Amino acid sequence: MQAFALVSLYLPPNEHLIRITHTTLIVCRYQGEEMFLVIDVRSILAVVAMVPFPFLVDGRGNQYFMIEQVGLDVVDGDDVEDNE
Repeated sequence: MQAFALVSLYLPPNEHLIRITHTTLIVCRYQGEEMFLVIDVRSILAVVAMVPFPFLVDGRGNQYFMIEQVGLDVVDGDDVEDNE
């Protein structure tokens, strides 16, 4: 059985912010629901979180910054004890 995922596409990151933060802050503008894309889940290489950026960039809102490691990699279900 083939599985699919729905992903959002963003505009390329703001080059000025990338340069002045030495690639530590990647801010992109969200394109809205019309830029959803359906992909095969087997093509996913990494998962990132796009978090709302609370500041205007170039006078525009609707900006998001990328977080690459959202913490799910530290969860190991094998070590969890069932206390019930």
